[in-house]
Amino acid sequence: MHPLSVWIPIVSVAALTGCSAFANQSAGEAASTEATRTPVTNPRTEATATPNPIPVSDQIPPIGDVSLETDDRGDLGSILVDGSGRAVYAFTTDPLNEPTCYDVCADTWLPVLAKGNPAGGVGIDVASAGITPRRDGGNQVTYKGHPLYHFAGDKDDKDAGGQGLDLFGGEWHVLTKDGQPLA
Repeated sequence: MHPLSVWIPIVSVAALTGCSAFANQSAGEAASTEATRTPVTNPRTEATATPNPIPVSDQIPPIGDVSLETDDRGDLGSILVDGSGRAVYAFTTDPLNEPTCYDVCADTWLPVLAKGNPAGGVGIDVASAGITPRRDGGNQVTYKGHPLYHFAGDKDDKDAGGQGLDLFGGEWHVLTKDGQPLA
């Protein structure tokens, strides 16, 4: 018997076993990747349950120069954001140009405060951006009369976790590019 004839079947079995293991590993990785992908969901437009615990911030909202712009957020469409890309929200119980979220409410929904009228960026009607006085001091940014807030539960500039929440006696919504609450 030729010495190579013994090795050919062994090498063939090893190659097939290795290919099979590689195929199984690839299939496992693909299944794992599928399981960890975050699906794009439909936007929350109806009131949703109160988060438990309710997010709060002990930070004092900064007062400074503010700019507004629009940003396409996929499932929410084009929404109003501040100059750093953070979503801004309107409270359904706020009359135009009259903020009503104070004290504990303002620990979760931080008012967007400014020294003067906000600048308008991409997609913004500058004449619709303004400020209104707050009873606790400072001037809150408004857009088309809606006092604007940040949600303490949004951890980065692409979050919009406050959309549709029912908290503190009303619903909270991001604003569409037309300045209307997304409902």
